[in-house]
Amino acid sequence: MSDSSLHKIESTYSDRFHNHSLFKESWIAFASNYPPSHCLLDFNQLPSTDVALHCGDLGFALLWIVQSVLMRCVYFDINQLQPWEIPALTPVTIGAMAHTEPDTARMTARYIDNNTLSLSGHKKYITGGKDADLLFVTARRTGEDKFTKIVYIQTYLLPENALQQLDMSILPTIYHATLTLDDFPCNALQCSPVKDKELRKILKKWSLVERALIGEAYIGYLCYLAKNITMPDQKELIDEVENLLALQKTFTRQQLENAFSNNYIDTLGDVARVLSVTQKISNYCMENPQTPGDSITLRLHDLNLFNKIRL
Repeated sequence: MSDSSLHKIESTYSDRFHNHSLFKESWIAFASNYPPSHCLLDFNQLPSTDVALHCGDLGFALLWIVQSVLMRCVYFDINQLQPWEIPALTPVTIGAMAHTEPDTARMTARYIDNNTLSLSGHKKYITGGKDADLLFVTARRTGEDKFTKIVYIQTYLLPENALQQLDMSILPTIYHATLTLDDFPCNALQCSPVKDKELRKILKKWSLVERALIGEAYIGYLCYLAKNITMPDQKELIDEVENLLALQKTFTRQQLENAFSNNYIDTLGDVARVLSVTQKISNYCMENPQTPGDSITLRLHDLNLFNKIRL
């Protein structure tokens, strides 16, 4: 990733935090230079790690991971089994995976006729969902517990207010969402031809890989904070985080190789040490609120990532 590209993302963080209308232009520039891809083993260092490590923008990091892992890797694996065309999925398309559900009102799908599928239910958390152009929505047959289908929907076709912004108090440079549908009709061709157990296996595999990549990006973000907050024993802290990042990068690489060869996948490396560093930085900033400076203070929201999402 070029220094100029990184510098622009870093220098505009505060502006994008306060004015989300700047998001789209920044994301398109980022994704145009570093297109999300299912070919994750081709990267020496993942763009998601770069943008967290050098810019402190964990929101952009997670959005790139979603585009690559939950959109394009899932799409690639489905097409390895059966062809499924999604013309709307371009290199700069912002996609989001609508999968997380409440215990009740889970998403169901029923066929109205041979050509039309109707979706009803709720998704409670969609990373980057309010910014998305395209959703992958998981659903099940009425009366069944496990999801059996995945359907793509272009967000401009959704009913008004179907997507509601969700304030998570983390990842503030991207907007998250909930989704509520009530007998929403869509073309049956929007449904993946791969279903049931085969589909669940694909999504489980790439969901585990997503967690490993998020872990790597998060440690990169901790490294950014450690280098930009003047605090006692700063050099020792930087050394510790850089060591954690090197270990996690090796770990993530192994998980990617396992995923592409359909071997066992773990999720995250040394969680205890990551949480310990998180606590050190968080405690120092709480006790010394004037030290970080305004721009760094805005980024501290993401220290709560582990409290908000499960890795």
